[in-house]
Amino acid sequence: MSSRQLKIQEELARIKAVLGLVLGLNVLFWCGSRDVYERWSGVPPVPSRNGAVMMTLGDPEFSYRSLALTLQNLGDLGVDVTPLKDYDYNALGKWFFLLNDLDPVSDHVPFIAAYYFGATHEPKKLPFVVDYLSAVGQVPIGEKWRWLAQAVYLAQHRMYDFDLALKLAYIMAKMPNSDAMPQWARQMPALVLEKKGDKEAATELMENMLLTQKNLSPEEINQSKAFLIERMGVDPKEVDQIIRMRGGEN
Repeated sequence: MSSRQLKIQEELARIKAVLGLVLGLNVLFWCGSRDVYERWSGVPPVPSRNGAVMMTLGDPEFSYRSLALTLQNLGDLGVDVTPLKDYDYNALGKWFFLLNDLDPVSDHVPFIAAYYFGATHEPKKLPFVVDYLSAVGQVPIGEKWRWLAQAVYLAQHRMYDFDLALKLAYIMAKMPNSDAMPQWARQMPALVLEKKGDKEAATELMENMLLTQKNLSPEEINQSKAFLIERMGVDPKEVDQIIRMRGGEN
């Protein structure tokens, strides 16, 4: 065997040794890290409004959109999704209000708060969502009142806090743009009172609404009539008398 062939064999042997070493190190690394996964560090700290805007070179709308998407995908790590019970809802509430300050018109974050984070099965976490939705829902823009209605729902059916639900229902019914709301929204206090067990107050409130509210459609009048008769047990003759006092609407 020539010296040239001998050198080639030695070089091949060294290459095989290096490859074997690399393969062995790779196996050792895999054995030591196969059970190690990315860990979620939790809800990040909330920046100030100025800090959030500075991160997007002074563009509040860009800041809102990017941070809203971050909030939407918060806790999603590859195939793993963080359970709602592991979120810090106090911190989430601060994020909600920061984003609302950046864009008070958009319904993106209220939607996430109501229908995603509001789905938690831990009632003690919901006050942070309800506080945010009730604040957003009182903004007289478009149909923002619907978020206040969602706050009433969460307070009544998920927190079982009927006093809070009734308070928010009265706020919604007395909003300046309440005339533009559907009947069920204006009647929300009566519906909460019924669920609370105070049928006398619910009946009185519904009768007053039926008597005093103007521009009710025939369908709305019939719905109110059905509520009083079928759910409150009011005498149909009494309800008909109230309707006649409206001026003969039926």
